[in-house]
Amino acid sequence: MPVERIERESPDASRLAQLQELFPEVFTDGGVDMDHLRAALEGTAADFGADDEHYGLAWPGHQTARRLGALAGSATLRPLAGEGVDEASTQNLLLVGDNLEILRLLQKSYARRVKLIYIDPPYNTGEDFVYKDKFAVDLELYLLDTRQADLHGRLTSNPKSSGRFHSNWLNFMYPRVSLARHLLRDDGFLVVSIDDAEVANLRLLLNAIMGEENFIATLVWDRNRKNDAKFFSVGHEYMLVYAKSKEKLGELDTQLRAPKEGVEEVKELFERLKAQHLSDWAKVATGLKSFLDGLAADDPRKPLARYTKVDDRGPYRDDGNINWPGGGGPTYDVIHPTTKRSCKKPRSGWRYPRPERFWEEVAAGRVVFGPDETTVPRVRSNLFESAVQVLPSVAYSYAQTAAQRFDDLFGGKRVFDNPKPFDDLARLVDYLTGPDDIVLDFFAGSGSTGHGVWLANERFATYRRFILVQLDVEVNEEVESGKNAAALGLKTIDAITKERLRRVSKQLKKENPKGDFGFRVLREDRSNVQRWVPYDGEDALTLTALFRAQNGLMAGWTTDGLLVEVMLLEGYPLDSARSPAPEFLDNVVTRVEHLSIPSRLLVCLDDQIAGATVDALAAFEHDLFVCREHALTDRTKVRIADVLNRVKTL
Repeated sequence: MPVERIERESPDASRLAQLQELFPEVFTDGGVDMDHLRAALEGTAADFGADDEHYGLAWPGHQTARRLGALAGSATLRPLAGEGVDEASTQNLLLVGDNLEILRLLQKSYARRVKLIYIDPPYNTGEDFVYKDKFAVDLELYLLDTRQADLHGRLTSNPKSSGRFHSNWLNFMYPRVSLARHLLRDDGFLVVSIDDAEVANLRLLLNAIMGEENFIATLVWDRNRKNDAKFFSVGHEYMLVYAKSKEKLGELDTQLRAPKEGVEEVKELFERLKAQHLSDWAKVATGLKSFLDGLAADDPRKPLARYTKVDDRGPYRDDGNINWPGGGGPTYDVIHPTTKRSCKKPRSGWRYPRPERFWEEVAAGRVVFGPDETTVPRVRSNLFESAVQVLPSVAYSYAQTAAQRFDDLFGGKRVFDNPKPFDDLARLVDYLTGPDDIVLDFFAGSGSTGHGVWLANERFATYRRFILVQLDVEVNEEVESGKNAAALGLKTIDAITKERLRRVSKQLKKENPKGDFGFRVLREDRSNVQRWVPYDGEDALTLTALFRAQNGLMAGWTTDGLLVEVMLLEGYPLDSARSPAPEFLDNVVTRVEHLSIPSRLLVCLDDQIAGATVDALAAFEHDLFVCREHALTDRTKVRIADVLNRVKTL
């Protein structure tokens, strides 16, 4: 076989391959024949698209936004040794750079591997974004496109230029969410925080990308009250929750449940009160009520106050609805145990399909009867027997409390405005993921998601891991938080992220020495592999000269960094196991392995491949070998192709 050169692929390359497998007849030398594709999908080309009116979200620039998500990446990730914590053993990653470019880089290595993507993108305030996208809609072009102006001037006396900002924001979001979707597992979730300004547009945008049928819920977070508002105090934010595939969740019979916070604490108090008051359940109930009533309204333990009654089985409530959901349930007779008469039936029928099932619940103490047959029996819930719950769609989480707790990490100094409450994110992560799952946040900010993942890991022996992505934008030293950050030497947002994670890691290790409280840092950088193209204003000749001057490596790069780039290009995740291959004595060969990939990756970055190395490759005929092109003579290329099925060069 011929020796191939490593090339970059568009994120859509695999989808094109799937399309070609399904419809080979629509492919020509020039690519996809769209007329033939329409005919294959609809039966006749004439019927397809005859009426171009359809329901959905459209805005100026959306075609360009779609194309941005389909472009191949032009950069790579360079490891920054010494900037993380426990770098040799950790599986957590902080990636510094433009998240659009980094999402492109992750497409091959992390496709369908991420369980949860949580993002808190910039809210649309009408300001320019700091990201490098080429999507910005010029104001005059926008006015022309929306017929608010003609070539000679504006047609309207008061054009609504804010529409341009909606378009910019949608163009900014579309390619990122589109790329992110490919990283989600089939049983994964996407959660996006947003405020009132764009929640309607975001819902339509996510419907288009994720599928309206995969919408799960809109969560409402009550943050704080604004007494200076003119009309209403809008103190809430939203989280839109989507599944990658609701159908897949159905196949897996997925039911989301969270531990009820405070149950163990209430159980300890119950045992103390029971020992003190013996069987005087009224006094025990009074003691429990005093404790629960004293909790703040936003305390996650507050819902336990609904368990107002107490007996030897602990706190309970007996007001549960026994109706069949939706109506039309069974209407069999239930005889009251005292009066021996038929009980009043629930309006929509019994929730239990058969009488036998009803009496099983009675025997288990989960159904209670009224004083006589004139009342409908109710469902009893015992707090200590139902320690899990479905999370509500409305929650209290005060922003001021979150900010104060974040400030405490930096000695009471405010270095970042509006950090997300890490306790809330910990509950969300715990609810939607399990051991060994990957959580991605590509608008990392101060790193609250990473903090939340670490907290959520407390219940498990094996650990979730996170991938955070943050742009290295400078802090605003004109505001107090920026001044405080700069005084600590934190000149960029990613520097705040790193320092926050270091401090949290140190704190959590004291509380629990077990666990992965480390992270590695990698930065977006120019590629060492691709053919050079102008980057950041430099011309191709300058870059080529620099490439050659460094003997195949850019300034500041090591062979370990080049190995990382090869792994990404060949689809091996950054948490892959790497080890020296002892079978090779005359060259340094690194073996890269990952449980999700059946073949191994062998990488040699030496300047010359020895003949003995070629002979040793015979034992790896099902694996991929990558080396430098200049390390191979023509004769060696022939020999290496004879003994190994898969060979690529840099």
